[in-house]
Amino acid sequence: MRVRLVALCFFLLAATTTRAQQPTVSSNLDRKFQRDSTVAVWLMARHEHRLANVEELVRAAGGTVRHRSRWIHAVSATVGRGAIDRLKTSRLLRHIQPVARFVAGYRPESTPVRILGPIAAPANSDSIFGPSSMPLRLLNLFPLTERGVTGAGVRIAVLDTGFETEHPAFAGASVVAQRDFVFGDSVVRNEPGDASTASKHGTEVWSLLAANLPTEMVGIAPDAEYLLAKTEDVRSETRVEEDNYVAALEWADSIGVDIITASLTYTRFDDGSGYSPDDLNGDLAITTIAADAAAARGIVVVASAGNSGPGHRSLGTPADGDSVIAVGAEDSLGVLASFSSRGPTADGRLKPDIIAPGRSVFTVSPTSPTGFARVNGTSFSTPIVAGALALMKELHPFLTPMELLDALRRTGNNSESPDSSVGWGRPDMTAAATFPRGILLLEPVDSTLTSITPQFSWQVPELPTFAEPVTYRIRFAEDTTFASPLLDTTVTETQAQFGTPLLPTQTLFVEITATSADSASFTLRPENGFVAPDWVTMQTLSASAGITIRERRPEFEWSAPLVSSPPGPFTFDVAILRVDNGAAALEEFELTETSYVPTRDLDLNTPYRWRVVARLGEDSVVVTSDGSFVIVDESTPTATLLFQNFPNPFPDFRTGVFSTCIWFDLSEDDEVRLDIFDIRGHLVRSLVPANVFPVRVPAGRYGRGQLGETGRCDPRLEWDGTSNDGTVVQRGIYPVRLKTSKGTYFKRIVFMGRQP
Repeated sequence: MRVRLVALCFFLLAATTTRAQQPTVSSNLDRKFQRDSTVAVWLMARHEHRLANVEELVRAAGGTVRHRSRWIHAVSATVGRGAIDRLKTSRLLRHIQPVARFVAGYRPESTPVRILGPIAAPANSDSIFGPSSMPLRLLNLFPLTERGVTGAGVRIAVLDTGFETEHPAFAGASVVAQRDFVFGDSVVRNEPGDASTASKHGTEVWSLLAANLPTEMVGIAPDAEYLLAKTEDVRSETRVEEDNYVAALEWADSIGVDIITASLTYTRFDDGSGYSPDDLNGDLAITTIAADAAAARGIVVVASAGNSGPGHRSLGTPADGDSVIAVGAEDSLGVLASFSSRGPTADGRLKPDIIAPGRSVFTVSPTSPTGFARVNGTSFSTPIVAGALALMKELHPFLTPMELLDALRRTGNNSESPDSSVGWGRPDMTAAATFPRGILLLEPVDSTLTSITPQFSWQVPELPTFAEPVTYRIRFAEDTTFASPLLDTTVTETQAQFGTPLLPTQTLFVEITATSADSASFTLRPENGFVAPDWVTMQTLSASAGITIRERRPEFEWSAPLVSSPPGPFTFDVAILRVDNGAAALEEFELTETSYVPTRDLDLNTPYRWRVVARLGEDSVVVTSDGSFVIVDESTPTATLLFQNFPNPFPDFRTGVFSTCIWFDLSEDDEVRLDIFDIRGHLVRSLVPANVFPVRVPAGRYGRGQLGETGRCDPRLEWDGTSNDGTVVQRGIYPVRLKTSKGTYFKRIVFMGRQP
């Protein structure tokens, strides 16, 4: 029986292990087999297995290999039901999911446009770009193009439906490589078997970048180098697969590319299923994973947000990637296009990142009888941004994809309040190219200042030479509106000083606006303000619980923050105050050092506090020690005395002291009673005798704290306003009586109650 049980356990363990090693399978897969006998799938390999082994597995199962992806360690294949059943049990695989289909989404029809000749009395840039000038004007690209920045030396890959490379608009375009991933050749223009409009979309997109027909149609980056990838098959009877997209990314990387622009989204499968909004977390869709992998390799990936708006969370893949620049669409007046897809992503990130013109955009159109058209869609705002980035990349070749994205966001017209409709808004590309890393504040290094006349210095990294000289307007205010600035000045150096002394804890907000020689501007406005330090911080004899010391001429030390001259330096007035009556026992005026030693001995057994007045011109700040100090006399008293309790009245809510100290001296051993009464003479609290005090008390000084320790008094002789049974008494006057054989002594305690 035991042998059978052991055998059964091993069987169950083996079965569980086998299931654990089998791949997970997308729930969409069975639905696709209900429609088709063969299905295109992604086969995600376990990292320890080679992709060549997965390809052999596909062929052995009767399937056809489509593409191999090194980046996502997967193979795409076309398989039948029998093959998929075999693949589901393979230990080589970790996951199987269908290949998603490209869906164009809503895109209004293009409108043919006839060119009637140059625009009347145009500006210089408008005369060159003609009807295609609108996006450049809105993105403020003319200051760059007028300086001859045209994308030279930048390599851009365009992924789309095909390209009419022999169109006259592209006669001067530099095409480094082209690849047709639909038919498996190197011809990306229309071929026999293609739909008649196959290359329309890609040609329109490319023209926004590379066309060069002065006064009619000029792209943003006509001097860039281009890699053209035909990845989308628009024929309705043919699958249009996301694996072509992944293969094209890796192809472009193998040749060498700076920017990839793809006006494509992959959301739905051809049976109506696909990626739901909850799947768009940046880590699930194959195209998103591949696009993020490209960005990790230093490639800028620009993707359309999609044309499925205005609904919430209508974003498409791969725009959900955290390293992908997702682009929405607006019209020429800056109004968000209704069709532009919205975010956020499933994990709550804001998307799109930015917006650009995507309505009535002027393009070359190979199917239009006039040769040109005005088109709509995020398909066209996307290459506009890619072209603008090419100009930035020409000027700043070493900026990473995320640094370029940050530059776009910083200069967006919605950067102060980004959202999931327009993201950070439409970027100012001249400002982004002039101030690619913005303004870096070098000092102060922390929001808590070390000076009351703080020095501010900053840096503008990678400033192009054509931007100089730069002027800086710096404003200081007590609130973020800057409605009533404390200082508003313009400087040419990268530093400025706030010379008016700040009061303790005063908050200072700063705004720095840099303006280049060609009027590009960028504003730095740190979100948090800068808090002024205290004018005086006591370093000695200021413990809130009090302290006992032996030195009769102790050194008083304090620190003060930095202050410029003028208005500095500080001067200080010091006073040593008796706790019982507040009178000044010693005073010293107009000190310039931050320490003071009394010129005579202070009294023994007397509670003191001390005060510093810091003066700067007509301004002054008064600081008093948090607690008291007592110079202890350790000798035997010559007389029996009851001292006035302190603090009195109590509690002292300002300092947080909620009990009062009671001191007495005995000149000889004696029987002692120390009691607190109410005003009618009823006993409230007995302190001596008690468990800690015998009836006969030795001669000495009582109530003080231990020498050198924090604590203004002996806790056995503190009263917190409670009676013998622990009840809090009413506020009022309570006599304290010291009764000895030599006499009886009284003091009056003023109790203010437990609440202020």
